Amino acid sequence: MPSSIPSYLSCTRCTFAPFCLTEEHRAAKQFRTLERNETLCLPKNKFQNLYVVQHGALKTYQTEADGKELIRGFYFANEILGYEAIYTGHYLFSAVALAETLVCEIPYNHFLESLQSKPALQKRILYLISRQLNVGSYLLSTTAEQRLAAFLIDLSVRLHPLEMKLEFLLPMSRQDIGNYLGLTAETISRIFSRLQKNNIVSIDHKKIHLLQPEKLKQMVDGLISH
Repeated sequence: MPSSIPSYLSCTRCTFAPFCLTEEHRAAKQFRTLERNETLCLPKNKFQNLYVVQHGALKTYQTEADGKELIRGFYFANEILGYEAIYTGHYLFSAVALAETLVCEIPYNHFLESLQSKPALQKRILYLISRQLNVGSYLLSTTAEQRLAAFLIDLSVRLHPLEMKLEFLLPMSRQDIGNYLGLTAETISRIFSRLQKNNIVSIDHKKIHLLQPEKLKQMVDGLISH
């Protein structure tokens, strides 16, 4: 099946735009298209590339001893996978596309060369690493409602990094959301129903509309509960 993602891309918004300023670095990187449920990398695969998501979405997960999947994170356009593998020399988690996805593969050795010659890129990378370390901090929230409310706010920002969008499509299933938040899919559905009943969000299949984002933020802060 031919890809629905255009063969040409504008990299002007890409996090790694400074990396690609020279012809040498443009030649070093490669684009890779993944179909839904296609694997990008597996645990113990040798670390060679960082991956920048250009379009689509991925999830990373590990398989526990009992065979169950434990989701470790979600990645969207303009986000980077592979930081943790720099230390270990191999990827720690499986990364799988949630929808048709386009990633840019950046060889790590070329990336290091670019860091040495571009101080501005060094600063940008430190910022991105710090931001990535803060993703999912809401998993420590005490209630299921707080975790889901914070997750929706987080998605609204990360799916549209230039501005917080109040309407977006969920790239992942409710089962995956529950897995990531440490909740069951049934609990996720019940909370969604309560949020919709109270006119805080509107839900149409995977389309989410945040009707009262300020109330979601109050739920995260523990000021109100539903």
